[in-house]
Amino acid sequence: MSQAFVIRERQLFGGLVVPRVTPGFKVGSSELVEFLKGRLWERAEDRNEVFTVYIPDSTGQSNVLVCFAYESTDEIPFGDVFALVPKGIYAVFKPNGEYSDPIEDLWVQAKAAADLGSITRAYGAEMEIFHRDGSVELLISVAS
Repeated sequence: MSQAFVIRERQLFGGLVVPRVTPGFKVGSSELVEFLKGRLWERAEDRNEVFTVYIPDSTGQSNVLVCFAYESTDEIPFGDVFALVPKGIYAVFKPNGEYSDPIEDLWVQAKAAADLGSITRAYGAEMEIFHRDGSVELLISVAS
């Protein structure tokens, strides 16, 4: 298990939304999310990261925002959805190669860490970060 902890400042994200999902590798690896990531990469060839940000709602499900990080709402393209993710503590996971799908690898590690008590999930915003070089990492919000 490859895990570290970081504090992330609040951050503004803007992009395309997939409503009412359960966070996990089946969403991050889905054809729809792959399609949306591809559309975003085409829009902004100067960007180095695409995020999938899972934002929980009051029903216990999440909306996933496939997006870029922005400094202000003025930069977000018209028609895109935006969200401000508050400052928080995150456990960061990187693939360790146990699964052929790196996204599945990340979510299995996060579940194992929670099951073992290594982390206590806060069930706040969680995110996958896809880097242009093909690497990926998962940030799970943790209770302080």
